[in-house]
Amino acid sequence: MKQQLIQWWSSLQSREQRLVAGAGVVMAIGLFYWLLWQPLHNARDTQQQKIEAAQRQLSQLQQLLPQLQAAGAGTVSRSGSVAQIISNSARSSGIRVSRMQPQNQQLTLVLEDVSFEQLLGWLHALQYQHGVQLVSLDVALADKPGIVRVRRMVVE
Repeated sequence: MKQQLIQWWSSLQSREQRLVAGAGVVMAIGLFYWLLWQPLHNARDTQQQKIEAAQRQLSQLQQLLPQLQAAGAGTVSRSGSVAQIISNSARSSGIRVSRMQPQNQQLTLVLEDVSFEQLLGWLHALQYQHGVQLVSLDVALADKPGIVRVRRMVVE
């Protein structure tokens, strides 16, 4: 192959050799541009746009932070004892409490079988709407799929 290439090159006239060499240089420059320079340049521009978008989003969130903190602080409302809050919110969520035992500032509960999604929604409402903190939770699978048995739940 190499021998054939050398033979072909020597068979060309000097003017053709200069033309082929010039075309080779132009092709090498073009390949460098399209295969290396342009993709790297485009990737850099894309990353720069992502950085600018993230900076804009950060700026917007920093401006909204005081409002979000004020809104978050205002949502927790405590009216009554923890036992009253648990009873009222459980009733409104359709959850039945089997046993409720107060211990100092905490309350130990046992619930009847409940849907796992329903339990999570109730726990979320307890914490974020009523300010009741979950201390511990002992959950077991029930006989039906998606249903759990809360054997022990401690809140304060």
